[in-house]
Amino acid sequence: MTNEGVRYFKNIREAILTTAKGMKITLKYWVKEPAITIEYPDRLGKGRTAEDLVSERYRGFLKLDPSKCIGCLQCMRACPIDCILIKVEKIGEERYLTRFDVDQSKCMYCGLCVEVCPTGAITFSKRFEGACYDIGELCIKHLQEPVSVARPKAKKKEE
Repeated sequence: MTNEGVRYFKNIREAILTTAKGMKITLKYWVKEPAITIEYPDRLGKGRTAEDLVSERYRGFLKLDPSKCIGCLQCMRACPIDCILIKVEKIGEERYLTRFDVDQSKCMYCGLCVEVCPTGAITFSKRFEGACYDIGELCIKHLQEPVSVARPKAKKKEE
């Protein structure tokens, strides 16, 4: 047999062995291992929600804690695609947050707004379901009425 004939049969042998090796791994997961795919949303399990499935560090929709917000606008400035809109107005002697909107349809979940917030007022939630018929539903208005901005805590001087 020529050199090419030997190489031809070696290639066939190698193809059969690698296919068998792959099928062995596939059969192992098919027979022994439990299924890791969950038929979402039909079969989450009793008492479980979709938010229970995601990890603690998951970057879902943005949420605001207005009691912590000092109205510094750093999150709005840090956003590279301008999906955060904040308005702070002075009414009398007090400063009020009058608008805090996040357009989740534009958000790329980069986390720059969360990192730059000095008080931790804006964080990621575990909500990920954004399916809707009208894209305007993804523009989330976090404030229904004006909220007094939080006073920044004075830093203690270290001795």
